[in-house]
Amino acid sequence: MNKIEIKAQTETLYTLKVHANDTDTLAQEISTLSCDNGQKFQHAPVILQIEDKNLSANELAVLVEILTQNDMVVVGIRSDKQELIDFAKFSGMAVFGKPIKPKKTKSSQEKTTKTTPNSHQNKVYQAPKVVADEVNSFEQVIAKDSNLVLLNDVKSGAEIMSFGNISAYKEAQGSLFAGINGDEKATIFIQSFNAQLISIAGIYKRFDTVPSKLYAHRVMIDLLAGKLRFQVI
Repeated sequence: MNKIEIKAQTETLYTLKVHANDTDTLAQEISTLSCDNGQKFQHAPVILQIEDKNLSANELAVLVEILTQNDMVVVGIRSDKQELIDFAKFSGMAVFGKPIKPKKTKSSQEKTTKTTPNSHQNKVYQAPKVVADEVNSFEQVIAKDSNLVLLNDVKSGAEIMSFGNISAYKEAQGSLFAGINGDEKATIFIQSFNAQLISIAGIYKRFDTVPSKLYAHRVMIDLLAGKLRFQVI
């Protein structure tokens, strides 16, 4: 007998439509929503449906942190904007397509939904740790049991460590260690690459001089066949 079973469940999954990119206003409305509804949304799974086309990945990261502080759990996003889709994937969140409208010709028992395999959907992630301040030389930042999002510069000599993925949305120097608990599926995304050392699950590469093909570019790093793979995106 198998020790693990997978069953389809019908659970309450809330969709939060975001019509603005003003995080201060969003923070106030979310706080009010949480207070007015008592424990209804406490630890509730939420999909963020991004309606404002101007919302950036940095603002999305702040929004996720705001929801976390209000005891809501962001499990994924729904958006057509590639920057936000990339952020969601790198942060371990699911990416949902357009809402599926049920056909009236079929009963609920007849409906079947085909899904594309997604490794992220089979994992349980905590909300990512978000660091908004600059990480200075000789500072150390660590995210235990979660992914890590960096919204500001990482200076030379800094050490960045995460059990999961790392997403850096400014220039990243210093040393970045993802999957420090041995997770070989961890990834690192850097908006402006200038790192001194990159490591995933203990496999590392040191840079005395960053190659021109990587320097100041958006770079995605993962493991392929046990070796670090650097992709300019």
